[in-house]
Amino acid sequence: MEKVKTFLADISDLLNEKNYQKIYKKVPAFRQEKADRLKHREDQAQSVGAWYLWMKIQERHKIPQDAGQSFNLSHSGKYVLCSAGVSGERVGCDIECMRKYHERLAEKYFCSSEYERIRNADEAEQTEMFYRYWVLKESFLKATRKGLVMGLNTSEIQIPKQGDPFFLRQPEEIREAYYLKEYQTDGARIAVCSTNPNFDENILDMTDIYKREMIVELKD
Repeated sequence: MEKVKTFLADISDLLNEKNYQKIYKKVPAFRQEKADRLKHREDQAQSVGAWYLWMKIQERHKIPQDAGQSFNLSHSGKYVLCSAGVSGERVGCDIECMRKYHERLAEKYFCSSEYERIRNADEAEQTEMFYRYWVLKESFLKATRKGLVMGLNTSEIQIPKQGDPFFLRQPEEIREAYYLKEYQTDGARIAVCSTNPNFDENILDMTDIYKREMIVELKD
């Protein structure tokens, strides 16, 4: 079985209006309409940038147009993310730029055992552990296509000191086995979940897809 690949791109250049319009015109009408409904330029840039990333991934890696459940998109801050498979596997991914530790969210939405692991960690580690659990759980919900309806506390995840995270418990209605992979980039945590246990070890940076389209503004 082919490995699940994960791609990352920095869309900072799309905050420039001319650059944004250049990429906006290249994505399908339904994605343009989705971006138009968003109020903030960062949100619009993320929406358009994420779909353009998927388009270029399909082109470069010859991924079928009907990949369906075998690809997923995410974005946070200046980053857009896409994970994709080519063997019909389910795939979900999530990226979150780390800010502060939300203890109330961890207590409310995580399993009690997960919350206790975070609470008992050194203060310097609590924020990172919170975001690690958050993206792992989100990637699972996205891979199953159940979303938050299923709840973050319906699965329990173990994060070992070495090796990849794994499920201690999955929801009873989920019969397939799911596997997890973690990555990180500057200031952000990333997780990918799939029914395929094989993941690329490294993320592929595709920021260049935007750079090639950018309009260079001359300075006086």
